[in-house]
Amino acid sequence: MNKISTFTGSDWYTVRVDLTVMDVNDNAPEWTMVPYPYLSVVSANAPPNTLVYKLQAKDGDEGINGEVEYFLSDGGDGRFEVDRKNGHLRTTGLPLQRDREYLLTVVAADRQGSRSPPAIVSIIAGPRAPQFTNVSYTISIPENTPEGQPFLVTPAVSFQKQPVTYSLLINPSSLFSIQPETGEISLTRTIDYESDQHHYLLLVRASENQDSLSSAAEVRVIITDENDCVPEFQQSIYSKDGVPETVTTATSLLQVSASDCDSEQNAEITYYTLSPDFIISAHGTIFPAVPLDYERPNHLYEFVVMAVDKGEVPRTGTATVRLRMANVNDEPPEFSQPVYRTFVSEDAGPNTLVATVLAKDPDGDGITYKITAGNQEGNFVIDSQKGLIRLRSSPSPRLQGLKYILNVTATDDNASGGPQSLSAIVQVIVGVDDVNNNKPVFEKCAEYKDKASVLENKPEGTFVLQVHAVDADEGANGKVTYGFMHKDSTVPAFSIDPETGVIITAVTFDRERQREYAVTVTATDQAADPLIGICQLNIFILDENDNSPKFENLRYEYFLREDTMIGTSFLRVAAHDDDYSTNAAITYSMSEEQPEYLRVNPLTGWIYVNQAISQRTYISRQIIATDGGNRSSSVELAVTITNVKNQPPQWEKDKYEVVIPENIVRDTPVVTIKATSPLGDPRVTYNLEDGLVPESNMPVRFYLTPNREDGSASILVAEPLDYETTRNFMLRVRAQNVAPVPLAAFTTVHINITDVNDNVPFFTSSIYEASVTEGAEIGTLLLQVSANDLDLGLNGKISYSLLNDRSGDYQYFRIDPELGTIYTEAVFDRETKGSYLLEVKSVDGWESGRPGKHGQPNSDTAYVRIFISDVNDNKPVFAQSVYEVDVDEDADVGSTILTVSANDEDEGANAKLRYQITSGNVGGVFDMEPEVGTIFIAQPLDYEQNKLYKLHVLASDGKWEDYATVIVTIVNKNDEAPVFSVNEYYGSVTEEMDGSPVFVLKVTASDPDKDADQEALRYSLHGQGAESEFIIDEVTGKIYAQRTLDREARAVWRFVVLATDEGGEGLTGFTDVIINVWDINDNAPIFACAPDSCHGDVPENSPPGTSVMEMTATDLDDAAVGQNAVLAYRIVGNAALNGANSGADVFNINPATGTVSVAMSGLDREQTDSYVLVVEARDGGGMIGTATATIHVTDVNDHVPRFLDRMCSIRIPESSEPNTPIIELAAEDADAGENGQLTFSVVAGDPEQKFYMVSHRQEQRATLRLKKHLDYERPGEQHFNLTIKVEDMQYSSLLRCTLEVEDCNDHVPVFIPHFIQLPALREDVASGTSVASVAASDLDSGLNREITYSIASESDPYHLFSVDQSGLVTVASELDREKVAHHHLVILATDHGTPPLTGTATIQMALLDVNDNGPEFEAAYAPIVWENVLGPQVVQLNQSSTLLKAMDRDSEENGSPFSFSVPLEYRYSNDFHLQDNGNDTATITALRAFDRERQKEFLLPVIMTDSGNPPKTVTNTLTITIGDENDHAHIAGQKKVFINCHRGRMPTNVLGKVYSPDPDDWDNKTYAFEGRVPNYFILNKRTGFLIIKENAPPGSYDFQVRVSDGVWPDAISSVKVNVRELRDDAIYNSASLRLADISAIEFMEGRGNLKSRYELLGDFLSDMLSVGADDVNVFSLVEVRHRTLDVRFSIHSAPFLRAERIHGYLAAHKQKLQSFLQVNVTQVHVDECVDADCRGGGGCTSHLSVTDKPAVVDSGSMALVSVTVEATAVCSCSAREHLHQSCSVYPRTPCHNGGVCVDTQSGYRCQCPAQFEGPECQQTKHSFHGNGYAWFPPLRPCFESHLSLEFITEVADGLLLYSGPLSQLQQWEPEDFMAIELIDGTPTLKINHGSGTLVLQLPGNVNVADRRWHRLDVRSNSKEVRFTLDRCAGATIMEMEGVGSWLTTEDHTSCEVTGITPNMDKHLNVTQVLQLGGVNENLPYIYPQLQHKHFTGCIRNLIVDSKVRKCMHLNTERDKSLTR
Repeated sequence: MNKISTFTGSDWYTVRVDLTVMDVNDNAPEWTMVPYPYLSVVSANAPPNTLVYKLQAKDGDEGINGEVEYFLSDGGDGRFEVDRKNGHLRTTGLPLQRDREYLLTVVAADRQGSRSPPAIVSIIAGPRAPQFTNVSYTISIPENTPEGQPFLVTPAVSFQKQPVTYSLLINPSSLFSIQPETGEISLTRTIDYESDQHHYLLLVRASENQDSLSSAAEVRVIITDENDCVPEFQQSIYSKDGVPETVTTATSLLQVSASDCDSEQNAEITYYTLSPDFIISAHGTIFPAVPLDYERPNHLYEFVVMAVDKGEVPRTGTATVRLRMANVNDEPPEFSQPVYRTFVSEDAGPNTLVATVLAKDPDGDGITYKITAGNQEGNFVIDSQKGLIRLRSSPSPRLQGLKYILNVTATDDNASGGPQSLSAIVQVIVGVDDVNNNKPVFEKCAEYKDKASVLENKPEGTFVLQVHAVDADEGANGKVTYGFMHKDSTVPAFSIDPETGVIITAVTFDRERQREYAVTVTATDQAADPLIGICQLNIFILDENDNSPKFENLRYEYFLREDTMIGTSFLRVAAHDDDYSTNAAITYSMSEEQPEYLRVNPLTGWIYVNQAISQRTYISRQIIATDGGNRSSSVELAVTITNVKNQPPQWEKDKYEVVIPENIVRDTPVVTIKATSPLGDPRVTYNLEDGLVPESNMPVRFYLTPNREDGSASILVAEPLDYETTRNFMLRVRAQNVAPVPLAAFTTVHINITDVNDNVPFFTSSIYEASVTEGAEIGTLLLQVSANDLDLGLNGKISYSLLNDRSGDYQYFRIDPELGTIYTEAVFDRETKGSYLLEVKSVDGWESGRPGKHGQPNSDTAYVRIFISDVNDNKPVFAQSVYEVDVDEDADVGSTILTVSANDEDEGANAKLRYQITSGNVGGVFDMEPEVGTIFIAQPLDYEQNKLYKLHVLASDGKWEDYATVIVTIVNKNDEAPVFSVNEYYGSVTEEMDGSPVFVLKVTASDPDKDADQEALRYSLHGQGAESEFIIDEVTGKIYAQRTLDREARAVWRFVVLATDEGGEGLTGFTDVIINVWDINDNAPIFACAPDSCHGDVPENSPPGTSVMEMTATDLDDAAVGQNAVLAYRIVGNAALNGANSGADVFNINPATGTVSVAMSGLDREQTDSYVLVVEARDGGGMIGTATATIHVTDVNDHVPRFLDRMCSIRIPESSEPNTPIIELAAEDADAGENGQLTFSVVAGDPEQKFYMVSHRQEQRATLRLKKHLDYERPGEQHFNLTIKVEDMQYSSLLRCTLEVEDCNDHVPVFIPHFIQLPALREDVASGTSVASVAASDLDSGLNREITYSIASESDPYHLFSVDQSGLVTVASELDREKVAHHHLVILATDHGTPPLTGTATIQMALLDVNDNGPEFEAAYAPIVWENVLGPQVVQLNQSSTLLKAMDRDSEENGSPFSFSVPLEYRYSNDFHLQDNGNDTATITALRAFDRERQKEFLLPVIMTDSGNPPKTVTNTLTITIGDENDHAHIAGQKKVFINCHRGRMPTNVLGKVYSPDPDDWDNKTYAFEGRVPNYFILNKRTGFLIIKENAPPGSYDFQVRVSDGVWPDAISSVKVNVRELRDDAIYNSASLRLADISAIEFMEGRGNLKSRYELLGDFLSDMLSVGADDVNVFSLVEVRHRTLDVRFSIHSAPFLRAERIHGYLAAHKQKLQSFLQVNVTQVHVDECVDADCRGGGGCTSHLSVTDKPAVVDSGSMALVSVTVEATAVCSCSAREHLHQSCSVYPRTPCHNGGVCVDTQSGYRCQCPAQFEGPECQQTKHSFHGNGYAWFPPLRPCFESHLSLEFITEVADGLLLYSGPLSQLQQWEPEDFMAIELIDGTPTLKINHGSGTLVLQLPGNVNVADRRWHRLDVRSNSKEVRFTLDRCAGATIMEMEGVGSWLTTEDHTSCEVTGITPNMDKHLNVTQVLQLGGVNENLPYIYPQLQHKHFTGCIRNLIVDSKVRKCMHLNTERDKSLTR
């Protein structure tokens, strides 16, 4: 694994790198013949060419590096020769001398000249003794090896082929035997490691021909220990009495000891204890682990200690430890609870029991109680003996606050004896239950009413007011939360913080819609029965100047006679401002144009003539209305000047006035108006002028209809009127005559609206809540209800009443009819009834104007729920006054004995009860659960101490109490164990004593239970040896020894004797028994080092007297008894292992100490290196033990080290890093130990210390490493002649090494100069023009200094320039100053080194402008002309101007001034007219009225010309939109919505607009759910957008929506929503298409009566893949760029079809798909790598990214909520750079075919089922039978790619692999493909990178149809392709023998072909499936590239760029391998 850092170095990543290690000849041949030494025989009369010996050597290298040849280098006198190829030694035919030994030196060498060490082969011309297979043998056997079982065979070979007989020449103690025929060695008896020797040396002889020929071999037998002894403690029981309980953890309590008769680690013992109270040291010392306690059962600690040895299978011994404690007053009293919690009511009376505390002293002392803190007011008193805490009796207690914390102290009387009395403190927390008798009160409610206001337009969350209510109660009863009362289903306008009372806005207000809001604020306390306080507010909305003045009319027009007098007022304009006060004060002005014909009165708005108008025919001015806040609006005034003779129509009245009620119905005529024309044609047309404010009919409330009968017109009601919204209207009506020049006149209709009682007095809340405490007096105020009526006067006057109800609740309350305040009329009892429900009614003061009311006033109702709050007025009552229960005295502490209960008729906190024991609890043996009344055992019971308890228990609700009695009877049990007369018994017995059983001692016990039968005691013996070595009489207690004992095996026996009462069935007591065994002399001395550890060392030449070793023996007998263990030593045997010296007088021994020393001089290691001594030890009783000692003579330094090589030659690159290893050197030195440890160093040839040596001294080798960087360019660093020295501690040798340095690319090319400033260049300069010339140089040599020039792409992103390899920079394509005005080119010079280095130079130039850009519109104009408006009218181009303006991107001289015109065919259009104003602007006029439903927009070409030289003329198109008017009805629609939620996660999201077809598309509709409101959806009532709520569950939802536009009848549309969960499997198995020239909406929308393409694609996939329509899921539409759409979909089919399979079928049927969808499919399988520029990467991979944010495509009747899935190109070789991370990182398991993902330190690994052998559990082997194929995912090779596969076949023709098109290509589509075929048995590769096919075929003599496995490799590096068979293992090798080496070359022409792909394309780009073993011929494609289309055989290990490919679709008849 490599570790890679980012550029910043902050993050690290690991990546797996697979390296293929190429073989080099780094292994020399090694001899493999056995046995050694190499011996053979030959007959003296042997003929020539007789085989004498077979040489064998092995070379670890591969290929020719591993081919071995054999040579005879010396010996044999020419009588033998060796075959170089097979190594056979044969006779040459020269005569052989009988019985002579010939020593032949042979060498093995590989083809590269590496040689093996020379070997000696001994050949005797005659017979020779047998040869053992080993020179010596060593074997280890366990001590428990059975006798007679062979453990070793020592075979020998007879050169004469005669039988061999085996015997033992050395056989210590005759312990071993050997089978004469087979050489099998076995034991003659069993061995004990603890008593026998550990090492034995045998000498085995092999003989033939009656011992005439024989040889011998050493056998070393090592005995190993077995863990066959169990650790034994010296005592089975350890005990100690009187341990004070105050002992510290550092105090040693007891020492235990155990022994093990095994050896070494089998005898090493570790101690453990199972008790958590104690620890034991490594030496067996026991310490307390925690403080000890006397107060425990029997005042005794008893636990087990273990001794565990360290054997491979450990053994364990155990012993028991008993510690009896001594009491000390060391523990304070202990309370029964850590904290006591209780409660009492605030109104509880004197002597009320509050709590009972109970403490017990572990030391058994008496206890007194006292309150020591928390009782400052003296409200509480405590009984010092019983612990009862009560309220004081006098004066009466006064409880305040929420709780009291009392500290109660319990003090012992120190009766147990101690330094002082001890005490403990406990907290008693007494909660004071507050009585909720105070309601929250808003003390400043009146003040809040004056402050309650907020400025309009403030955002949600704006602070309004903070209210505060107070509650005099305590705790939760006094804690207040705030809220609002409001009507159901209304959206609150304000919100209130429940904790702080801060009121903030919940919406943004518009004062002009509503000026004040009635709010009811509630304050509720937190009691179980809460009380509520109310404050009613009116919050006023303050005005902000956010409305501009609005003129009553959209446009003012008037006709004036030309003779109108100056000063004549002819028209009054009026504007309204919805703001308030000064913000609504309006002044009028007129646009200032000269001459000033007209003026306007700034206050009244009257327009009058200011100058004579007779010379004008038309005057147009802007009238401006400005409010007090400088907001303004304007309207056009158009005055037509008429001839005196021209007379406009005449109105019958200048103005009309009418009064109508607000409830007048639609289409009712209001007034009839009439005008006449004095001209010849009397016809007049009427038009109701458009208004801009409600008072001038905006929105439309009235419409005009002409009356043809009399030429008049009627104004009728269009929409319902509302007096409260608009009280009067002023309508302006136009009458126009019919004439060539029509004239018009105007009149005004004033309509006043009268109020009708049409508003209901609605309550502010639909449900009110209040509460009152039970027992409250009559007349208590509960709350005030409130209603609002928008009408005025009597219509809005409200009165309140209570409605009668069936329950009769109303009769207990009354209401103030004017104020709405409700009062009580009775005193309530909650226990009788807990709540009341009232219905209140509001009525206004006049008969209703609403339909169906029949003269009755308007009214509303609301409910008032009144809760009765509980008061603690009932006491608890026990279910029984007396309880009785029996309890066994051995019942467990904590056991429940009884649960008592009481009942309280109150509720909530008033019914919360606490229980406690008040008296009778002697010794505190019982305790009680205070909340549930459960009595349980707190201390152990003892019948002998107390037989009956009478407990008094209390139940209290904090104010009232009740008592009961509980009688507990204790049932007696056998609970006293027998007691022995003493704690320990001692006895003794002599070892080896006969005549068992032997009486040892007697134990005695008694039973302390009353009236116990003492004869019923039964004794038993326990411990190691019980019932075996010792027994006990169970009745008398006598102990006997029943076996002969061995003191050395065990000197002390320890037992536990148990005495059990009731005949052995009752309780048990115990005692310890210790029995000592006395010694006799029955053991011989034993040497501690025997049998294998008696070794000594002595340097050669040591003088006499030198101490060598200690031979010490031990005697297991008792050293304290006589002479049994007193020892004397002597040497009884002396032998040399080799050499002539017998060793008889070489060493001597001290008889008393056993010290061995040198007895004579002349020790010589070269003659004798070892001696064996037999030493005897004799004890005082005459018993003897012996041991064998081996003494080694150590070496001195007397050999010179030598290098194994005589010379060395090395090559090293100059780029090598310091510490790089250069060469490994080895030497030899015959010395041993330190004398043979060698040190290497560089001593000459390295003056600058560039190198150093790393010595491996013990291995006698070293590594030469680089110390400093090399620089080939520096003189003297091209080569080095090094002298290397090797030395031991005394001697040294030298070696000469020649080192050649190879040049590396370490210099960057350099430009001179590196910055060039060029003069400005015309932007229209021709391509190919030379710009500049650059040159760079490089200091390296060879390829490293060759340079290639290029331009950095980031400095020339549009590729406008190019540079050739001479450094000439030229213009490559057209320049554009408007796109890039200044160029800063970075020229790159890159050398050809590896890796290449790059230098840069910068060229800077500016461009000169030419007039190559025409004028453009100054802004993105989007003018709107409203339909149905008569022309002519000037078109408003944007919000601020009617002028069309232009701009030019060229420089100023090529820009303004501009001219404007339209094409000739538009100049006389009836639609629009363009007027060039001559000042760089133009005006467009609409000439007629338009209908949007006929044409929504007009495209007007505008011709614009600039002033450049020459001028530039362009045509820009202006899009004029026709604005919509609601002149068509809408109808009901149906909408389908398909939602895909990723992993079930769906955020709240807009789904689109409810579908209601309407030719009008700009009208304002309102939307509302019809019928059932769906749970998971929200509807925007204004926009109609449907919103789905977060995490709506999958499923289908149907609902209806009512659509209204206020003009036409309502329509009810239906909506069907399908929510579908989209799993990761669906995404990662999804297929994709890229469609051209289509948007997502066009893909979804229907086309007339045709289905949408969304539906068509589902039909196509369902039919093509034979799956159900529901199994096709199109879940993602992404517009990757303009009108380019990516469609992604999945096919569910157990569980999902693989994407590659879908892509394969779609690619094959692409033409059919395009025809079916009527759309252009540009890609099947979206692949961003097609257009990605990854030249700087190793390859390209398309990566999917998924976001949970959904994308909505709404086409009206259908909508798709799609998951956003985008494909991006990643420039990397994904296969080689694939990094194994942990399993959890991957959204789906990376293991295929059921493999299990497992985390390791280097990332995930896959555990695969059988037959799936790939690293990710891919199936790596597939068989084909001539009619099948396998589909794999598409090839995505790296740029330097490598594909390999292996196959086996016997058929000469076939298709191994095909990756390419699956359908007929178009001319413009590239034909990338690759195919591997077998043609007449010869592999053939066809490959096309998109611009031509390359065919590579191996030579014709290659035939791979031979039923053998073959491998094919395809390597591609850009355009170069290499096709290799079997890794060229069969390449022909040419060899030449040189001096001391062999020179070889390889010919690859028979196994490898290479070629270059044609033309320019460099890489293989395929997106379709890879087909293996054949192609799918069911597709409509004939595969014209292929000669064969199927394969018969087996294919395995398809690997692309180191990644095993996974099969995703296999289509074969059978799946069997061709080979077995």
